[in-house]
Amino acid sequence: MCVKILDSWKEFFDTGINWKDFEPDITYEAYKNVTDRQHLSKARSMPIHFLKASGKGFFVDREGYALALREDLQDCIRNQALGRHMKDILEYRTMEYYPRRYTGK
Repeated sequence: MCVKILDSWKEFFDTGINWKDFEPDITYEAYKNVTDRQHLSKARSMPIHFLKASGKGFFVDREGYALALREDLQDCIRNQALGRHMKDILEYRTMEYYPRRYTGK
């Protein structure tokens, strides 16, 4: 799970100039030297933290995972509708990111 999150996280920040939002005043050279451990730590403290907080209890902490569903929702994981909805939510949040980034709203 952490590998998939790390790969997606890095893919996002490696796109265009998104690396500039990794942290204030970071240079491209400094960004390229960020370790996987630092990337994962940042992912856990930002989007994963806020996803857990906004998930109304859907997500829980579980040893060895960056993000996990509650036990009673495990049967839903294989539900294609859930996967489509989660994908839509993540794509929406990504699209929402850019206008806020450039307009400050």
